[in-house]
Amino acid sequence: MTSIGMVEKIVEILNSKKAKDITAIEIRELTTIGDYFVIASGGSNAQVKALSDAVEEGLSALGFEP
Repeated sequence: MTSIGMVEKIVEILNSKKAKDITAIEIRELTTIGDYFVIASGGSNAQVKALSDAVEEGLSALGFEP
């Protein structure tokens, strides 16, 4: 999977959990830690935790461990 494909999957997962203000920033020219940085917000601490868990589970299902 390409890095942009992974970003698209993460955005899809976040959308399904009703995340707000989803933004992907390309950072590949700035650092070696990754190609993109995905930022999203939630309405409560519980929702933010659910967003994080959903992304982790979704990527794990694709064979990617954070």
